[in-house]
Amino acid sequence: MKNRNEKIVIIGAGISGLTAGIYGRLSGYEVEIYEKNAVPGGECTGWDRRGYHIDNCIHWLIGTKDKSDLNDIWRTTEAVLSPESVHNFECMYVSEYDGQHITLWKDIDRTERELIELSPEDEAEIHSLMDSCRQAAHIEIPAKRPEEQWGIVYATGMLGKSKGLFSMMSKYKAMDIGDLMARFRHPLIRCMLRDFCTEESPAYTFPMAYGNFAGGDGGIPIGGSRAMAVRMAETFTGLGGKLYLEKPAVKLNAENGRVSSMTLDDGEDVTADYFIPSCDAAFTFHTLLDPSYEGKAFREFWSKPEAYPIYGTFQAALAVDSAQDLLGGDINLDVSDLRTEDWMSDRITVKAYAYEPGFAPSEKQIIQILWGGTDTAYDYFKALYETDRAAYRKRKNEIAEKLLRRIEERWPGYAGKLSILDVWTPVTYERYCNAYRGYFQSCVISKHVAKKPKPSPFIKELKNVVLAGQWLSPPGGAPSAAITGKFAIDRIKRRWRFNRM
Repeated sequence: MKNRNEKIVIIGAGISGLTAGIYGRLSGYEVEIYEKNAVPGGECTGWDRRGYHIDNCIHWLIGTKDKSDLNDIWRTTEAVLSPESVHNFECMYVSEYDGQHITLWKDIDRTERELIELSPEDEAEIHSLMDSCRQAAHIEIPAKRPEEQWGIVYATGMLGKSKGLFSMMSKYKAMDIGDLMARFRHPLIRCMLRDFCTEESPAYTFPMAYGNFAGGDGGIPIGGSRAMAVRMAETFTGLGGKLYLEKPAVKLNAENGRVSSMTLDDGEDVTADYFIPSCDAAFTFHTLLDPSYEGKAFREFWSKPEAYPIYGTFQAALAVDSAQDLLGGDINLDVSDLRTEDWMSDRITVKAYAYEPGFAPSEKQIIQILWGGTDTAYDYFKALYETDRAAYRKRKNEIAEKLLRRIEERWPGYAGKLSILDVWTPVTYERYCNAYRGYFQSCVISKHVAKKPKPSPFIKELKNVVLAGQWLSPPGGAPSAAITGKFAIDRIKRRWRFNRM
């Protein structure tokens, strides 16, 4: 590890910030990370209630299979220690509708047979979709170096690894999940497609996601999100990095084309040679910096919500006074009859955590519910939160209670054994992570966008700032965050080598 005698300050100890910190130390830089919360991880976190552990982030993680660029990042950061440190499952999720169900098995052939048995009239489209999923199982996400640093040899190699992606994108060109749904007659198959991806997502999102899982590259690190983030933080500090918790940044001080220092909420100014804002991009441009620094792509994302939609979620965790797992995994249910607000969708995801016995006291377990919807969920809960905190809490519990009753109806064996542990909304993510409009990922780039914008990691007016985080790679997620964190260090190294700013 060569000592470069240069210092990097990173804002935010989420996945991108921790990854950048680890690679920064491995590259010989002095690195400090400043995090507003008491624990590292950002949105990749969890918390404890009444002896239960609530996992906030990972439903499954791309890159857990050995011998890929992304797995190299997870192994280097110790987010994933080994293939044995990951839970792997035989099915991705189950979708139910009108008394019928579909299981997305790791075995694509089995899924295909069951889909055709369910809906013979959709056989041709089923074959086509499952063929795309098989193809996607062999596609590797480029994660070794930033695109501008590829070079001819590396680019040629990546084209070979990702050639299936280009043919798939061509196959589903200008299509979103809504268009893909319209190809199928059976309503349950249409539900299955949007249970993982929003209707505005590119149509190739589903085969890419399912193909990745079927290819064995979608496990869950043992211990869940918080344990993974803590391992990464310990890796960083073990390399000599300095992690400062409960130290919120409030301003980046720019002058003469550089950021000279960062001001913390206690008034302290921190200096460095380079700064990596790995926090929410909207917070970076609308709070830490003057909005005039905002790049064109980011400005488009936030000014055209119809073209770049984000979403809102209502989530609840339930304690189960029973060791019996009646769900067996992730199940998506119809709740169209429970909708009372415009933001609410007609589907919920119910997830069982029986595979992590440490998440609950002995002979008990925990299940969690996610009710997705439009981003107006943020406006709905924000108005309640700001005008009447008691009304906000009451409304959260009313919705959670309604979902609890639905779980008891669907699984009568849980009747009388469920209680609400915690409930959280978009306001929670805004307060905890400064998340833009309370969404824990970034935006979707809809089919209505003629030319896909590419957010720049550089701020051309500020020569010593490099961005990291999931807004650089919509729709985001933990893999995108980690990749951009590594790339931020690659970019600083390349600039250091060829352009001493």
